[in-house]
Amino acid sequence: MRRLAVIPIFLLLLAPLYGAFDYPAGSAGNAALGSSNLASTTAADGLFLNPALLINSRAFYAALNYSQLYNLKELQYASGMIALPYKSFGLGLGVEDFGASLYRENKLTIGAAKSFYNNAVAIGFSAHFYHISIEGYGSGSAFGISFGLRYRVSDALHLAGAIENINQPELNGYAEEIPQRIQAGLQFQPVEALRAHLKVQKDSWYSPEVFFGIEYRVFGNLQLFSGYSTLATLPSFGFSLGIFNMEVNYALQYHFDLGPTHFAGIAFRPGK
Repeated sequence: MRRLAVIPIFLLLLAPLYGAFDYPAGSAGNAALGSSNLASTTAADGLFLNPALLINSRAFYAALNYSQLYNLKELQYASGMIALPYKSFGLGLGVEDFGASLYRENKLTIGAAKSFYNNAVAIGFSAHFYHISIEGYGSGSAFGISFGLRYRVSDALHLAGAIENINQPELNGYAEEIPQRIQAGLQFQPVEALRAHLKVQKDSWYSPEVFFGIEYRVFGNLQLFSGYSTLATLPSFGFSLGIFNMEVNYALQYHFDLGPTHFAGIAFRPGK
């Protein structure tokens, strides 16, 4: 996190929370669930969580998301992604952008997933290109590779695991600048309208963290979400509203010292 030496002093408060390319969520839907939905059977925007979730793509999907961490314009985050099925594969492309003119991170992700054994097992891989630039200090880049899987124990229970950046890429000679994480999670669906999520995550450079999430379908086009993560103590909630072939997504994460972060997203799902 050597980048912090050249950005405004208030960003020093964020040093214990996030390193480079370590974002609280890749989409409004993920943020509302506290990024706990590693084993989701429905999330079409799962590319940023677990590449195996690309198998959820049953038709073309495109999404844009935006947030300002703690309402600070210097901490703007935006993401865009597309996913689509191709034969027995799920394919995806995602772009993430963080920062402002003084300091900026860019990340490009491509991924693919395939199911086996009558859809009981899904396996996915993704490749990442990282680029960071600091005004007056130059730039750097790196490549990463991630792996994920999901296993159906029963219709009500799914398990998942993922390894982010297996190759431990280095940024400017420092491996700790880019997250390298092992994650395990589950989805439990006791009834049709309710899903519960749990994820445990261990970053090579940080203490373990536990994530929880619940999603409830009020009726066909409206879902409510709630989530919580332990390390940064971030409760969250949000909703997803379907309008024709569109989805409008909103989430709020609240940090008890730094305040709220609002996430907004819109998705196009013509095949839903």
